[in-house]
Amino acid sequence: MPWQAFVYGGLAAMTAEAITFPIDMSKTRLQIQGQVADARLTTLKYRGMFHTLVTVGRTEGVMSLFTGAKFALLRQGTYGTIRLGIYYSIKDRWERNNTGLKMPLPHLVLLGGTAGVIGSYVTTPTDVMRVRMQASHHAKSPPLIRSFISIFKTEGMRGVYRGAIPNAQRAAVVNGVQIPTYDVMKRNLIAAGFEDNKRTHFGSSLFAGFLGSCFSQPIDVAKTRMMNQKLLHDPNVKIYKGVVDTMLNTARHEGVPALWKGFVPTFCRLGPWNVLFFMSLEQFRVLDNTLNNRTTSVF
Repeated sequence: MPWQAFVYGGLAAMTAEAITFPIDMSKTRLQIQGQVADARLTTLKYRGMFHTLVTVGRTEGVMSLFTGAKFALLRQGTYGTIRLGIYYSIKDRWERNNTGLKMPLPHLVLLGGTAGVIGSYVTTPTDVMRVRMQASHHAKSPPLIRSFISIFKTEGMRGVYRGAIPNAQRAAVVNGVQIPTYDVMKRNLIAAGFEDNKRTHFGSSLFAGFLGSCFSQPIDVAKTRMMNQKLLHDPNVKIYKGVVDTMLNTARHEGVPALWKGFVPTFCRLGPWNVLFFMSLEQFRVLDNTLNNRTTSVF
């Protein structure tokens, strides 16, 4: 099992996350507003990604755009390590045991989805803290341990793992689409005569990001809303009961298009995120090959 897939997967994920984090913050703010089920968030304060970024920067300070970044980096460092490590190590073993064959697309989709589910469940607590910090109006986020203890004391383990199911479902869709799409797209472009270079990596990763955004957005909206809700003794706050309940309530009260609320910032983040992630991963592959005098990557 190549350890490089685990280490470089985590490093590439953290690189992409650090650069695109403010866009993710704007997506979270857009997704939680307009909820009829939560009286605190019924007002449509933001009109789009750029308006959100400008408004938050002007009213709360530029550093508010990075509120919760440490939780996101911790999550991506762990999540990226787990999902890429599992995906590429199993894919590599399968292809070594089946000399001359490439793993079929259905297998890649299943493998990517499974790796995503495992990684997302392990890192759900950090994702809950990230969403809570992004939804708040405080530029300075509390320490990691204090945030975890605070949620645990007031909401228990259910609060720490709030939204774990939609998080895992979204991860299954995203990873079942994105990673195989990148691998297959890159493989087919090279087979069609394109060189294995940065342009090929760029096109493959951007297309993978677009497909991932399209398929995962409804679940992402449900996940964000479930993670942001709190157990309050407030009759005006209706607690979402699950992914289906959240999606049905959202569609019923705000219209079906609301399930794709925040799609522009999602793709504006996921597109560049994917490009940065896969191109960073490719560069780590090149570096590893150079350091070890190899002509082909071990993952």
